[in-house]
Amino acid sequence: MNDVFSRISKIYPSLKKAERRIADLILADADFFLRGSITEVAQAAGVSASSLTRFSRHLEVEGFRELKLSVAQAKSAQSPYYHQSVQALNEIEIAEGRLEYLYLQQIVAALNSTFTRLDAEALVDAIRAIRSARRIRTFGVAVSGLIASETAMRFMRLGLEASYVGDAHFMRIASSLLGAGDVAICISHTGRSQEVLEAADMARRQGAQVVGLTAPHTPLSRKADILLELSVFEEIDIYTPSISHFAYHYVIGLLAFHIGQSSDLDRDALLAKIKAGLAPGQSAEPAQ
Repeated sequence: MNDVFSRISKIYPSLKKAERRIADLILADADFFLRGSITEVAQAAGVSASSLTRFSRHLEVEGFRELKLSVAQAKSAQSPYYHQSVQALNEIEIAEGRLEYLYLQQIVAALNSTFTRLDAEALVDAIRAIRSARRIRTFGVAVSGLIASETAMRFMRLGLEASYVGDAHFMRIASSLLGAGDVAICISHTGRSQEVLEAADMARRQGAQVVGLTAPHTPLSRKADILLELSVFEEIDIYTPSISHFAYHYVIGLLAFHIGQSSDLDRDALLAKIKAGLAPGQSAEPAQ
């Protein structure tokens, strides 16, 4: 095979120390490499931008942009639907249901990738922190805000004192009121949402634990006390994230499921309370 991964493996023994760090990053986390800018990739690998350019030439490609293309093509060859853009579909393929199939395959690939990469130790640490927390506040904006909102709802249904904060002003207030024994769950697919980063910083200064759900090598990933990495490639320059949120829901579902299985949780009593609370808002059965 002559794909870029094979070429990297072939020349790896002859690479210098800095070049090996670039190779290691690409082979370990191609999704981050595809998503990151040249500055971000260089910083993550601990090399200079010029080192990335030189590394590209070792692989007989001209520059960082072309190297990204080669990596994307190699990923596509490994999983034919994972990096195939829907932009490439023609009207006939769309009419034949190719779009639906492609979208499903991208979701499946994202879930498989998340399952494979999930740090079991970090997951256990997050479960312990959340289950024993005095208070839980979830932070996120835009699509990540919707996920953060659902996260709070899931934990609230388990009897935990959890709430979602989405407004930037209230994020500052809520994070400043946290303290020891509290948990701030900060969610950002890009890891760069300023409001979420500020909430993470404030929560840590107040003594709360920060659980971060984000991509690796991002500002948020470096602020988290417990990091649950989710590396899902998406064409975010074209679309609002529509694949990655399935991966986030999977991880949140795992957290809620494990906490819900706790032996000291009275699930029947909780469910009875929830039903009683919802009853006034339920419409009466129509008369027969």
